[in-house]
Amino acid sequence: MGLNKHFDYTDDYSEVVHTTRPISAEELTDRFFCAPDWIIALMEFRNAIIKPFGLKGEKTLSDLVKIESENRATLSKINKHLDFNVTLMTENIGNCNQRISVSTKVCLHNGIGKFYFAIIKPLHRLICKTLLKRVRKNLELQ
Repeated sequence: MGLNKHFDYTDDYSEVVHTTRPISAEELTDRFFCAPDWIIALMEFRNAIIKPFGLKGEKTLSDLVKIESENRATLSKINKHLDFNVTLMTENIGNCNQRISVSTKVCLHNGIGKFYFAIIKPLHRLICKTLLKRVRKNLELQ
């Protein structure tokens, strides 16, 4: 996904975590991908639906994670139907607060990619928001 590439879909969700200790991108990623059972069931259902179309789902997206720095992790996948890039970031914003965020960029290449993403887009939004809020609550309970 080059810098000048057109994106068919982008989003960005964030939460502010009230904590005195730094949160690394690696910790954020580990917590983000520790999903509740209902999300795991949705991912398994998605994999079953896309299999007849020749699309391959991952057992876990965390296998695609690359820790780029103390505050940034990415996961990307490029195929003939669509490219996606998800970035997880942490940022110290002062007064014992940190912002945690997840952003997504998607490029659609053909009808199968458009069909697939049209189906999963609402679930993607729900899952990202839910997991980010869950991570915030868990970090604040420590």
